[in-house]
Amino acid sequence: MVASRAAGPDVAPLPCSGCSKLIDPLRAGHVAIFDLRFHYFCNTRCRHSFLGEASPQPGDVRPAGLAGSGAPALGAPRALPAPGGAGPHPAAPRAEPARAGADDGVARPADLDAPIVDAFPPVSIDERLPELPVLDDDRALLEPIGNTILCEEPQRHEAAEARDIGALLLVLAIIAGTLAVALTLAGDAKLVIGARIVLATVSAGMLLGRSATTARDATDPHPAPMLAPVLGGLVAAVWALFGEDRALAAEAASLAGVIATASAVSAWLIESARHRVFAERSWIASVLSAPARRPPDAWAQSQAPADRVPPRGDDGLAGGALEEPYAVRPGELVQVDPGEIVPVDLVVTGGDVEVLPWIGATTPARRRDGDPVIAGATVVRGRLLGTCTFAGGDRAVARVLLDPRRRADALAPIAQASRALTERWAIGAAAIGALSAFVAGRAPVEIAMTAVAVLAALSTAVTASIASIHVARGVLLGLRRGIVYKSADAWDRAGRVSVAVFCARGTLLLGEPELAELESTGPKLTPGDVLALAAGAERTEEHPVATAIVRAARVRGLRPDGVRNPNFHPGLGVMAVTSSGEELCVGNRALMLEQRISIAAAESRVAELEALGRTVVLVAVGARLVGLIGLQDGLRPGARAAIQHLLDAQVEPVLMSGDARETCEAIGRSLDIEHIRPEILPADRGAEVRRLIDAGTSVAVLGHAGVDDAALGAADVSVALGAAGSAPADFAAVLASDDVRDAALSLALAHRTRLEARVGLALSVAPALVGAAVVSALVLPPAYAPIAALLGGAVAVVHARALDAKS
Repeated sequence: MVASRAAGPDVAPLPCSGCSKLIDPLRAGHVAIFDLRFHYFCNTRCRHSFLGEASPQPGDVRPAGLAGSGAPALGAPRALPAPGGAGPHPAAPRAEPARAGADDGVARPADLDAPIVDAFPPVSIDERLPELPVLDDDRALLEPIGNTILCEEPQRHEAAEARDIGALLLVLAIIAGTLAVALTLAGDAKLVIGARIVLATVSAGMLLGRSATTARDATDPHPAPMLAPVLGGLVAAVWALFGEDRALAAEAASLAGVIATASAVSAWLIESARHRVFAERSWIASVLSAPARRPPDAWAQSQAPADRVPPRGDDGLAGGALEEPYAVRPGELVQVDPGEIVPVDLVVTGGDVEVLPWIGATTPARRRDGDPVIAGATVVRGRLLGTCTFAGGDRAVARVLLDPRRRADALAPIAQASRALTERWAIGAAAIGALSAFVAGRAPVEIAMTAVAVLAALSTAVTASIASIHVARGVLLGLRRGIVYKSADAWDRAGRVSVAVFCARGTLLLGEPELAELESTGPKLTPGDVLALAAGAERTEEHPVATAIVRAARVRGLRPDGVRNPNFHPGLGVMAVTSSGEELCVGNRALMLEQRISIAAAESRVAELEALGRTVVLVAVGARLVGLIGLQDGLRPGARAAIQHLLDAQVEPVLMSGDARETCEAIGRSLDIEHIRPEILPADRGAEVRRLIDAGTSVAVLGHAGVDDAALGAADVSVALGAAGSAPADFAAVLASDDVRDAALSLALAHRTRLEARVGLALSVAPALVGAAVVSALVLPPAYAPIAALLGGAVAVVHARALDAKS
């Protein structure tokens, strides 16, 4: 028997790169790679001819084979011929030295026409080519386009696929239930009634399958109350079918079909209503999934300037290896380069950077050492080095939006009440309906039908989840402006606020007063001397008023007086000793009265300046008034809009300040604030807030952390500007910005969305209650109750979709 070769793959012949003769590329005598391309040669002579090298001499040998037996490295340049064809280009590689061995293709003309000889000996008949591996191309393992992993949960893809199957089952349930109702037109024959019950059973089976295959969201009610009326309607229909009253059986079949159809349509309506909320939540989660980078210890400790390039990690990125945001712990250092997203909440410890301060922000903000930055911010300029304050589900943005244990839309009181209505209260209503039918002397089947109809009217998916959609929408609208609520309860309390207190300096006012008036009240000292004394007393204080006085003296080229022994009185002023040894008192009217210094000579001038909204600082030397300084602080941009936000939400704004009453009244008139609380020292503001609470109002305080802590700590709802991402603090709402409009919007938004949630729930429940009452009173057949509930659910969903379109 003649041995035969194993059959191999067939390929088209290719020309030899050296002599242009057609050869089989799989059996070529030599293969090499030049300029990132494969070249096939008859033998090494053709290869040398292609490269312009000297032809091998007889006796030289080089085994024919693949590139690697003397072939140049990948991308080796081809040798170019010299001008005139005289030989290879001078830059061409020299021919390799001849090596002793057998003849390997001497230049003979007969070789050009000789047949192609196999470069490898034939294989044995027992050898076979290996079988190709079986590719398990499971397309379900591929992530769909636009479907981003939201968190570290491993079953995320399976949940998404289950939702697709659930949608299909939902459509089938609607079709089967609609057919069960439509067959009412076919008459009340037992065969027709049986067919309708079968279709209703198919619809119920689809709903059961959807419940088993679809992942349950945190805002969804338990599936048992949703499926109980569907199964109860089927039981009542089968019960009536075996009775003697055919009309009652037809009515029971209609009830079963209507309940199944209404349940499926209600589930479809709620899915369509919360699609936009879920999509935005998924987008935010994908942004927060950015990896974190720990800087090298040497780089972190040195806190080198921004122009120095830090060492690179194993991944080639500056500053060390990338890690998941959940792997970073509070207290650890994190580095973020320009163009990257901040993965965790942190406090800046190195660098002066510009960031987009929250997800979706368009205006950069500057952040320096000690400033907080929340996860999701984008570094625009500079390298950010910060200490992590919150990571994982504790991050400000993720806390009430993504964490299933703390999601505001699942734990808000209005959302819990709507789920309790469908899970518990509906059972009580069904019992009342059954009792009403029993008292009226109805048959047992009719009593069961009445109870099932009332239960179906109140146990709908729209009623259970419509309030949570409005809560989630309010939280998302706040995040678009960098407003973060601490918890679901904080959001609810913000929606109940009736009084909002502004700590004036730094909220409604810029907190950067400028010198407007400088006067002396006696002949001994000039206005410049008065300012020098005041600057000497205030030069070590960090209060905005002290800063303004020192800055005014520096601008005017005045040297602060060398006062000694300064004794600061917070909110009042400072007591000291001048360079000449006299007692110096610099402060407001309350400090002068406390030190028994008469200000009668300047009383009218002080009142005049305060009526203009200016802060008056009095200067006394040796228990005698020598001058006064008038400071003018401007209104912050958006201060009037912030007040209007509160007035639109029917929240009363209150101005609390340490300035005199006349000054506060002037500021209040310019901002349309009627309620003012003047001359309140910082230490006394907490007690003043508690007095407002004791009067029976729900009070919110808007201020800055560290400056207005006393007032913020005493409030029912504390709103801290620019504190999002900072160390733990008991603030109900924190802002990533320092904009007072956003602070007021945090209250107005909670008011509005809480009202919208209540309206949405009322739109869904009111028709259902009316239908249940009518059916319980035996005025209409039981099928009208779930129909009324379905109409109410449709109106509630249209209301929610309309609000989404406006936002």
